[in-house]
Amino acid sequence: MRILGLALILISCTILGFVYDSQEKKRVLQLEELLFGFNLLKSEIEYKLTPLIEALKLTSAKTGNGIDKLFYLYAYKLEQRNETDEKKMWKDTLIQSSKLLKLTEEDLKIIEPFGDISFLDRETQKININWLLEELKRKKDDANEIYQKRSKVYCSMGILLGLSIVIVLI
Repeated sequence: MRILGLALILISCTILGFVYDSQEKKRVLQLEELLFGFNLLKSEIEYKLTPLIEALKLTSAKTGNGIDKLFYLYAYKLEQRNETDEKKMWKDTLIQSSKLLKLTEEDLKIIEPFGDISFLDRETQKININWLLEELKRKKDDANEIYQKRSKVYCSMGILLGLSIVIVLI
């Protein structure tokens, strides 16, 4: 019975390390998807001259990993016009979507200024989206670099923590 308990502790700590590793990987994937989504949005606005609400819906249809819900929810809020302040609608969208996303507060602060663009002309929207794309690319590269460095550490730490607890209990 004691051996079973020790084995369960070891297995649960190992799984915990792998789960933490997968959460970090999801963050990197969502940052990549966010970058892809804003690139799509930029091309819809810049080249196809699509209105923002339609561009958001099209972007939502072409993205995934939870980012699609972010774009769709903002398009829905803009369409409903329950509020007059687009910036507040975007902040509300970020708050609601943050429960589904693995993005950090710092990641969300980068995309928060996007809510200011809905009332701007197309040229200013393009400039703001270009700035946002540069920031997201930098953030994604940083997150990916950190993940590459720490990926094996997370898994190993789970195993080592489990072994440490097992040794202490023996």
